[in-house]
Amino acid sequence: MKPRRALTLIAAAICSLFAQPAFSGWDFVPTATEWQAWPVYCRVQYTTVNDGINLQDEQYSQADIQQWMRALGERTFLGLHHYCASIHFLSRARAQSDPQMRQFVMNRALDDAIYSYTRTDTMSPVYPNMAIVIAQIKTEQGKPQEAMEVLQHIIKVRPERSEPYVMLALIHRKQGKLTAARDVLRDANTAAGGQSADIEYNLGLINLELGDIDAAVANAQKVYAEGYPLLGLKNKLAAKGRSISISTTTDATR
Repeated sequence: MKPRRALTLIAAAICSLFAQPAFSGWDFVPTATEWQAWPVYCRVQYTTVNDGINLQDEQYSQADIQQWMRALGERTFLGLHHYCASIHFLSRARAQSDPQMRQFVMNRALDDAIYSYTRTDTMSPVYPNMAIVIAQIKTEQGKPQEAMEVLQHIIKVRPERSEPYVMLALIHRKQGKLTAARDVLRDANTAAGGQSADIEYNLGLINLELGDIDAAVANAQKVYAEGYPLLGLKNKLAAKGRSISISTTTDATR
Protein backbone atom coordinates (compact mmCIF):
# COMPACT_ATOMS: atom_id res chain seq x y z
CA MET A 1 0.00 0.00 0.00
CA LYS A 2 1.29 3.46 -0.91
CA PRO A 3 2.19 5.73 2.05
CA ARG A 4 -0.30 8.41 1.01
CA ARG A 5 -3.06 5.81 0.72
CA ALA A 6 -2.22 4.45 4.17
CA LEU A 7 -2.26 7.91 5.72
CA THR A 8 -5.62 8.62 4.11
CA LEU A 9 -7.06 5.42 5.56
CA ILE A 10 -5.75 6.20 9.02
CA ALA A 11 -7.13 9.72 8.89
CA ALA A 12 -10.50 8.39 7.81
CA ALA A 13 -10.42 5.85 10.60
CA ILE A 14 -9.71 8.53 13.17
CA CYS A 15 -12.79 10.39 12.02
CA SER A 16 -15.00 7.31 12.04
CA LEU A 17 -13.69 5.73 15.24
CA PHE A 18 -13.27 8.79 17.40
CA ALA A 19 -15.70 11.36 16.03
CA GLN A 20 -17.57 13.20 18.75
CA PRO A 21 -21.24 12.29 19.12
CA ALA A 22 -23.96 14.92 19.10
CA PHE A 23 -23.42 15.35 22.84
CA SER A 24 -20.13 16.21 24.47
CA GLY A 25 -18.24 13.81 26.66
CA TRP A 26 -16.46 10.54 26.03
CA ASP A 27 -15.12 10.28 22.49
CA PHE A 28 -15.95 6.59 22.01
CA VAL A 29 -19.29 5.87 20.35
CA PRO A 30 -20.32 2.21 20.46
CA THR A 31 -22.49 0.73 17.75
CA ALA A 32 -25.89 -0.65 18.73
CA THR A 33 -24.44 -4.15 18.70
CA GLU A 34 -21.49 -3.09 20.85
CA TRP A 35 -23.83 -1.37 23.28
CA GLN A 36 -25.83 -4.55 23.77
CA ALA A 37 -22.65 -6.62 24.13
CA TRP A 38 -21.37 -4.44 26.97
CA PRO A 39 -21.79 -5.53 30.59
CA VAL A 40 -24.49 -3.47 32.29
CA TYR A 41 -21.90 -1.59 34.34
CA CYS A 42 -20.31 -0.30 31.12
CA ARG A 43 -23.65 1.04 29.91
CA VAL A 44 -24.37 2.68 33.25
CA GLN A 45 -20.95 4.25 33.52
CA TYR A 46 -21.02 5.40 29.88
CA THR A 47 -24.08 7.51 30.61
CA THR A 48 -22.31 9.26 33.47
CA VAL A 49 -19.64 10.63 31.13
CA ASN A 50 -22.19 11.67 28.52
CA ASP A 51 -24.64 13.67 30.60
CA GLY A 52 -27.00 10.76 31.05
CA ILE A 53 -27.44 10.20 27.32
CA ASN A 54 -27.19 6.69 25.94
CA LEU A 55 -27.73 4.99 22.61
CA GLN A 56 -30.60 2.61 23.28
CA ASP A 57 -33.08 4.65 25.35
CA GLU A 58 -32.06 2.80 28.48
CA GLN A 59 -32.53 4.99 31.51
CA TYR A 60 -30.28 4.64 34.52
CA SER A 61 -31.09 6.37 37.77
CA GLN A 62 -28.77 7.76 40.36
CA ALA A 63 -29.59 4.67 42.39
CA ASP A 64 -28.28 2.50 39.53
CA ILE A 65 -25.11 4.54 39.34
CA GLN A 66 -24.54 4.38 43.09
CA GLN A 67 -25.19 0.65 43.11
CA TRP A 68 -22.49 -0.04 40.53
CA MET A 69 -20.12 2.45 42.10
CA ARG A 70 -20.39 0.54 45.38
CA ALA A 71 -20.06 -2.84 43.65
CA LEU A 72 -16.98 -1.93 41.60
CA GLY A 73 -15.46 0.73 43.84
CA GLU A 74 -15.71 4.46 43.23
CA ARG A 75 -12.13 4.82 41.97
CA THR A 76 -12.64 1.96 39.53
CA PHE A 77 -16.04 3.17 38.38
CA LEU A 78 -14.83 6.65 37.52
CA GLY A 79 -12.24 5.42 35.03
CA LEU A 80 -14.19 2.43 33.76
CA HIS A 81 -15.22 3.86 30.37
CA HIS A 82 -11.72 3.47 28.93
CA TYR A 83 -11.72 -0.23 29.73
CA CYS A 84 -15.21 -0.58 28.29
CA ALA A 85 -14.05 1.08 25.06
CA SER A 86 -10.95 -1.12 24.91
CA ILE A 87 -13.11 -4.24 24.71
CA HIS A 88 -14.60 -3.06 21.43
CA PHE A 89 -11.44 -1.47 20.07
CA LEU A 90 -9.86 -4.92 20.42
CA SER A 91 -12.69 -6.47 18.42
CA ARG A 92 -12.50 -3.71 15.82
CA ALA A 93 -8.74 -4.19 15.48
CA ARG A 94 -9.15 -7.94 14.97
CA ALA A 95 -11.57 -7.21 12.12
CA GLN A 96 -9.13 -4.92 10.31
CA SER A 97 -7.57 -6.37 7.16
CA ASP A 98 -5.07 -3.52 6.71
CA PRO A 99 -2.02 -4.14 8.94
CA GLN A 100 -1.40 -0.45 9.65
CA MET A 101 -5.01 0.16 10.62
CA ARG A 102 -5.02 -2.96 12.73
CA GLN A 103 -1.94 -1.77 14.61
CA PHE A 104 -3.40 1.72 15.01
CA VAL A 105 -6.69 0.48 16.51
CA MET A 106 -4.93 -2.17 18.62
CA ASN A 107 -2.73 0.53 20.14
CA ARG A 108 -5.82 2.54 21.00
CA ALA A 109 -7.30 -0.54 22.66
CA LEU A 110 -4.13 -0.96 24.73
CA ASP A 111 -3.98 2.70 25.75
CA ASP A 112 -7.58 2.66 26.95
CA ALA A 113 -7.22 -0.67 28.76
CA ILE A 114 -4.09 0.49 30.59
CA TYR A 115 -5.73 3.79 31.53
CA SER A 116 -8.46 2.00 33.48
CA TYR A 117 -6.22 -0.81 34.73
CA THR A 118 -3.77 1.57 36.40
CA ARG A 119 -6.61 3.48 38.06
CA THR A 120 -8.48 0.48 39.42
CA ASP A 121 -8.53 -0.97 42.92
CA THR A 122 -6.86 -4.37 42.80
CA MET A 123 -9.75 -5.90 44.75
CA SER A 124 -12.40 -4.61 42.36
CA PRO A 125 -14.34 -7.42 40.63
CA VAL A 126 -13.35 -6.05 37.22
CA TYR A 127 -9.59 -5.77 37.89
CA PRO A 128 -8.88 -9.29 36.57
CA ASN A 129 -11.10 -8.63 33.55
CA MET A 130 -9.03 -5.58 32.67
CA ALA A 131 -5.85 -7.62 32.94
CA ILE A 132 -7.32 -10.26 30.64
CA VAL A 133 -8.05 -7.64 27.96
CA ILE A 134 -4.51 -6.26 28.22
CA ALA A 135 -3.11 -9.77 27.91
CA GLN A 136 -5.32 -10.43 24.88
CA ILE A 137 -4.05 -7.25 23.22
CA LYS A 138 -0.43 -8.09 24.00
CA THR A 139 -0.96 -11.55 22.52
CA GLU A 140 -2.48 -10.08 19.36
CA GLN A 141 0.53 -7.76 19.11
CA GLY A 142 2.87 -10.73 19.14
CA LYS A 143 4.08 -10.10 22.69
CA PRO A 144 3.15 -13.29 24.56
CA GLN A 145 5.82 -12.81 27.23
CA GLU A 146 4.35 -9.43 28.20
CA ALA A 147 0.89 -10.98 28.19
CA MET A 148 2.06 -13.74 30.51
CA GLU A 149 3.63 -11.22 32.89
CA VAL A 150 0.29 -9.43 33.23
CA LEU A 151 -1.52 -12.72 33.85
CA GLN A 152 1.04 -13.92 36.39
CA HIS A 153 0.63 -10.65 38.29
CA ILE A 154 -3.13 -11.07 38.44
CA ILE A 155 -2.81 -14.69 39.55
CA LYS A 156 -0.58 -13.51 42.39
CA VAL A 157 -2.91 -10.68 43.40
CA ARG A 158 -6.24 -12.43 42.80
CA PRO A 159 -5.55 -16.18 42.95
CA GLU A 160 -9.23 -16.98 43.39
CA ARG A 161 -10.14 -15.87 39.87
CA SER A 162 -9.92 -18.61 37.25
CA GLU A 163 -9.82 -16.53 34.05
CA PRO A 164 -6.12 -15.51 34.19
CA TYR A 165 -5.05 -19.12 34.72
CA VAL A 166 -7.07 -20.31 31.74
CA MET A 167 -5.66 -17.66 29.42
CA LEU A 168 -2.12 -18.29 30.63
CA ALA A 169 -2.61 -21.98 29.92
CA LEU A 170 -3.86 -21.17 26.43
CA ILE A 171 -0.72 -19.14 25.71
CA HIS A 172 1.45 -22.03 26.88
CA ARG A 173 -0.58 -24.36 24.68
CA LYS A 174 -0.11 -22.16 21.61
CA GLN A 175 3.62 -22.30 22.27
CA GLY A 176 3.49 -26.08 22.39
CA LYS A 177 4.19 -26.15 26.13
CA LEU A 178 1.44 -28.59 27.08
CA THR A 179 2.95 -29.64 30.41
CA ALA A 180 3.23 -26.00 31.49
CA ALA A 181 -0.39 -25.44 30.41
CA ARG A 182 -1.51 -28.44 32.47
CA ASP A 183 0.43 -27.24 35.52
CA VAL A 184 -1.21 -23.81 35.33
CA LEU A 185 -4.68 -25.35 35.09
CA ARG A 186 -3.92 -27.65 38.01
CA ASP A 187 -2.99 -24.59 40.07
CA ALA A 188 -6.23 -22.97 38.92
CA ASN A 189 -8.21 -26.03 39.95
CA THR A 190 -6.63 -25.93 43.39
CA ALA A 191 -7.34 -22.20 43.76
CA ALA A 192 -10.97 -22.80 42.75
CA GLY A 193 -11.35 -25.68 45.17
CA GLY A 194 -12.14 -27.99 42.29
CA GLN A 195 -15.42 -26.17 41.73
CA SER A 196 -14.83 -24.60 38.31
CA ALA A 197 -16.30 -26.53 35.39
CA ASP A 198 -14.47 -24.27 32.93
CA ILE A 199 -11.10 -25.14 34.44
CA GLU A 200 -11.96 -28.84 34.59
CA TYR A 201 -13.06 -28.78 30.94
CA ASN A 202 -9.89 -27.06 29.73
CA LEU A 203 -7.78 -29.36 31.88
CA GLY A 204 -9.48 -32.29 30.19
CA LEU A 205 -8.58 -30.96 26.76
CA ILE A 206 -4.93 -30.52 27.76
CA ASN A 207 -4.77 -33.97 29.34
CA LEU A 208 -6.18 -35.40 26.13
CA GLU A 209 -3.52 -33.66 24.06
CA LEU A 210 -0.85 -34.98 26.42
CA GLY A 211 -2.17 -38.49 25.85
CA ASP A 212 -3.41 -38.97 29.41
CA ILE A 213 -6.78 -40.36 28.39
CA ASP A 214 -7.77 -41.61 31.84
CA ALA A 215 -7.20 -38.16 33.36
CA ALA A 216 -9.19 -36.53 30.55
CA VAL A 217 -12.06 -38.98 31.17
CA ALA A 218 -12.03 -38.09 34.88
CA ASN A 219 -12.20 -34.37 33.98
CA ALA A 220 -15.04 -35.01 31.54
CA GLN A 221 -17.05 -37.04 34.04
CA LYS A 222 -16.94 -34.15 36.49
CA VAL A 223 -17.97 -31.41 34.05
CA TYR A 224 -20.71 -33.34 32.30
CA ALA A 225 -22.16 -34.57 35.59
CA GLU A 226 -22.86 -30.88 36.24
CA GLY A 227 -24.51 -30.37 32.85
CA TYR A 228 -21.61 -28.55 31.21
CA PRO A 229 -22.83 -27.44 27.77
CA LEU A 230 -19.73 -27.66 25.55
CA LEU A 231 -19.37 -31.06 23.92
CA GLY A 232 -15.89 -30.72 22.42
CA LEU A 233 -14.18 -32.80 25.12
CA LYS A 234 -16.88 -35.48 25.00
CA ASN A 235 -16.62 -35.75 21.23
CA LYS A 236 -12.83 -35.95 21.28
CA LEU A 237 -12.98 -38.74 23.86
CA ALA A 238 -15.61 -40.56 21.82
CA ALA A 239 -13.20 -40.51 18.89
CA LYS A 240 -10.73 -42.28 21.18
CA GLY A 241 -13.33 -44.92 22.04
CA ARG A 242 -14.17 -43.51 25.47
CA SER A 243 -17.84 -42.60 25.88
CA ILE A 244 -19.03 -40.10 28.47
CA SER A 245 -22.64 -39.85 29.59
CA ILE A 246 -24.00 -36.34 30.12
CA SER A 247 -26.90 -34.99 32.12
CA THR A 248 -28.06 -32.48 29.52
CA THR A 249 -28.10 -32.18 25.75
CA THR A 250 -26.79 -29.28 23.72
CA ASP A 251 -25.41 -28.64 20.29
CA ALA A 252 -22.62 -26.45 21.62
CA THR A 253 -19.12 -27.43 20.57
CA ARG A 254 -15.60 -26.15 21.07
